[in-house]
Amino acid sequence: MIHLRLLRLAGNSTALLSAVVLAGIALSAVAVGQAIATAELFTGIVTGAALQSLTGATIVFAGALLVRPVLSMARELTVHAVAGRIKVQLRSRILNAEIAAGPLASSTSRSGERQSLLVDAVENLEPYFGRYLPQLAVTFVTGVSLVIALIIVDPVVGVTIGAIALAVPFIPRFWDAALAGRGEQHWAAYSSLHADVVDSIRGMPTLKALGAVHLRRQQLSAAGDSLLAATLSQLKLSLVESGLTSFFLVAGPAVALLVGAARVSSGELAPTTLFLVTMLSFEVFRPFRDLSQYWHAGYAGVSAGNRISALLANAETVASTGDGAQAASAKAKDTTQSAVPREAQSLQHPAAHSTAHSAPIAVHADKVSFRYRGAESDALHNLSVSIPTASTVAIVGESGSGKSTFASAVLGFAQPTAGDLLINGTSTATLGHEGCSPLVSLVAQDPVLFTGSIRHNLQLVAPQASDSDLSRALFDAGAEELLDPTRGGLDAPVGDNGGLLSGGQRQRLAITRALLRDSPILLLDEASSALDARRENAILERLRETRRADGSARTVIVIAHRLAPIRSADLVLVFENGCLAESGTYNDLLARDGVLTRLHAAQTSGVLA
Repeated sequence: MIHLRLLRLAGNSTALLSAVVLAGIALSAVAVGQAIATAELFTGIVTGAALQSLTGATIVFAGALLVRPVLSMARELTVHAVAGRIKVQLRSRILNAEIAAGPLASSTSRSGERQSLLVDAVENLEPYFGRYLPQLAVTFVTGVSLVIALIIVDPVVGVTIGAIALAVPFIPRFWDAALAGRGEQHWAAYSSLHADVVDSIRGMPTLKALGAVHLRRQQLSAAGDSLLAATLSQLKLSLVESGLTSFFLVAGPAVALLVGAARVSSGELAPTTLFLVTMLSFEVFRPFRDLSQYWHAGYAGVSAGNRISALLANAETVASTGDGAQAASAKAKDTTQSAVPREAQSLQHPAAHSTAHSAPIAVHADKVSFRYRGAESDALHNLSVSIPTASTVAIVGESGSGKSTFASAVLGFAQPTAGDLLINGTSTATLGHEGCSPLVSLVAQDPVLFTGSIRHNLQLVAPQASDSDLSRALFDAGAEELLDPTRGGLDAPVGDNGGLLSGGQRQRLAITRALLRDSPILLLDEASSALDARRENAILERLRETRRADGSARTVIVIAHRLAPIRSADLVLVFENGCLAESGTYNDLLARDGVLTRLHAAQTSGVLA
């Protein structure tokens, strides 16, 4: 059975797939030649022919024995080559699809399921593409050719064998729908168990601390039982299909022998020709036997391949939608840029009004709205805001007010569903789907560090940076204690995801990494939440004073829950229900008795906002 959706996953491996097919056809041709030579030898022995007359058949038989191993080896090498290329291409396409979807999409699925798709699902497709698909073509060519040959030898035998050969691939197809459904159940159970195991390993310290190891073990055991049940269910149906196919594969040559014997008895077929008919009948069904074997080996990849096809199709949809949005945003850009000065004046604090008309704008949102897929309301709604270049701006608000969504939009992860968002005058819609904007560097509340040394994590974004550059960036981020030579300095290991560092050290190392990226905008999303208020204030002051490689000042955007560290910000933007509720300096907003006043009072009184 050919799955048309999966054929697209083969990419540009058509030439190698054709080579596998040709090698398979060559093997079948040699096997047929050997069968004809064997029939001729048997006929000669039975009829008492002279040995000299059997020389040609003997040479063909011996040559086939020598050539078949060589062709088999060539086919295996080609199979591994085509499988390797397809797997590399597929994994690259999956990773590109993940990048195109962005973190907002990946947050809706489990990392273990995505990992199993990238590793196991692609691996399961190897027998499907490397063996089953080529064997399908080999079986068709060999079967049709030999049936025609048998019809020429004896029409009755040929038509009979042709009818049985036609039934071999088609009758089991009645079970395909049920088998496909159980295949989907099997893959769902497998990927779910894989994700559970990944989550358990990653969260083992938490499970032990909460005394939940026993309960988690029970959950994993139940997931394993579910996978076993799905596997057995699929296996039972597969065995029925396999048994039916095996019956036809055995019955085909047997029927050919019976019909041939009947034709010999009626005088319609020479007795010596019966050897040839029998040997060719076996060769008709031999490719079907290999096809059945490869089908069962590759079927695990069919369900996984459907998931991969859906992922890639969704990525193409996102890309095409993004292209349309990009054109619309580019069209809106001209009108938006002309409105920037007026918006900047209305949102900047009074001290900046005298130069607002000429101040460059780092981030400008013009009536931006964004809604998460499946949500009933906007996470951002008709948001208009401007952030001046080289300023320190704080964004505050209650949980769910839209702060992190706005950060995702600034990074280019979330494209506005309405309005336009400009970063240094460039619409985020023009950034495409290759990941974070190079104009913005993010430091998240729970940053990801990679296993290795401090130097390894920093040179990930600045591979040419010298030790002096790395040390200066660590100082600017308030992480100079990481340079302690007794701990190894820059070569000190950080552990798995920074496990050898404290929470505050992990955050400051992430800030250092962002500084080395040297983007004009630094976005801190609760990036210093693991620090005490005194050190948090000190780091923010240092960041205000740092300069980029070209000597220009950075724009620092701080998304904060704690209000104390952001009191000295040049501008405070207060979000509420996805909208800009108020903006100004911290003290000015306190005097207005608005949203910030309520947040300030709640934190001052010890109530979490």
